[in-house]
Amino acid sequence: MIENFLQYGQWFILVLSILSLVLVSSVKHETRLNGYILTGISRFSGALVFLLVDLPAFVIANLIQTYVAFRGYYKNKKAIEQEKVGSE
Repeated sequence: MIENFLQYGQWFILVLSILSLVLVSSVKHETRLNGYILTGISRFSGALVFLLVDLPAFVIANLIQTYVAFRGYYKNKKAIEQEKVGSE
């Protein structure tokens, strides 16, 4: 069961990671915010996979990337809201 999860899960996580990079590189604010969320989800999924194969350094690296992605989301969301308030 774990072998199947690792075999197919790694490719699913790769697709999520590529899609999140495309979204984060967008010039549209809402698209970029969705990219940050997807980045956090894919990095957290990667951490779970590395946890299953007992690679703690990669688990830590993916958790750090998850934190950075969600922090980027909240900072950008806050900046967008302040920009909207300032333009009114």
